[in-house]
Amino acid sequence: MLASGKDPSVEKKLDRENTRNTFEKIAHEWHEKQISKWSANYYKRTMDNLRKNAFPYIGNRPITDISMQEILAMLRRLEGRGTIATAYAIRGLCSGIFRYAVASGLAERNPIPDLQGAMIPHVKKRHPTITDPEKVGELMLRIDDYRGVAAVRGALQLMALTFCRSWEIRNAEWSEFDFEDRLWRIPASKMKMRREHLVPLSPQAIAVLNEMKMFSDHASHVFLNQRDHFKPIGVYSLISAIRIMGYAKDEFTPHGFRSMASTLLNEQGYHPDAIERQLAHVPHERIRGIYNRAEYLPERRKMMDDWANLS
Repeated sequence: MLASGKDPSVEKKLDRENTRNTFEKIAHEWHEKQISKWSANYYKRTMDNLRKNAFPYIGNRPITDISMQEILAMLRRLEGRGTIATAYAIRGLCSGIFRYAVASGLAERNPIPDLQGAMIPHVKKRHPTITDPEKVGELMLRIDDYRGVAAVRGALQLMALTFCRSWEIRNAEWSEFDFEDRLWRIPASKMKMRREHLVPLSPQAIAVLNEMKMFSDHASHVFLNQRDHFKPIGVYSLISAIRIMGYAKDEFTPHGFRSMASTLLNEQGYHPDAIERQLAHVPHERIRGIYNRAEYLPERRKMMDDWANLS
């Protein structure tokens, strides 16, 4: 070391630091930096995904020692289980962690781009939905006739009337609703893109909420878990109800309300941007300016009233 101009004590210290800078340690540092960018649900799911599918294989390895071949072997385990989408999700997370490590001076390069073309192609599947108006009407009748837990029926009804994501519906709290202004203000912490979302409420949506007040038990959440009124209903309760109504998983899912509404409202000639705002999609055309949370609100109010009358 001396002959090559290196200080042995400094090199020893660097070796110790590299050993301490494991993939898992750096992953936690990177993850904490994302808390202001992600919804609470996505923030938790991301770490759960890493704990289950990455840390057992490369978590305790110094990040500087991890090769592209090690990462590929880890991803092929996921491919072998048939979880192609999970493999691609883990690849994306690993890339973010390595980019953070490189920027922080903890690694020299990100090996993830070297995996290009080495994985099984992933074709994203569209969520199954219903777009035939007659069949949409039949779906709404089945929801109205559902005789299971009232909170589940109410959640499905409100999802159909607002086409919000199931996470937003299930975790809705009474404090977020303005009944006089007929408006639901979903805080940024609950939104996928970490932006407050305004949802105009039709008279039918207000009626659903008023019915839920009879079951609220003075709790903060609107749709209460039957076993624990301090928690909201679970996502599988919505899926189970859809199955009980006679819809297979390749016919309809709770997420299908969003594409159902988008398709039909576009066909009816509503402004595409108003529909996108209602879906809480951030505009891609950055040149059009910063996202305005109240943009198209008057048109969206009318659109949501018309949608409720249609469905």
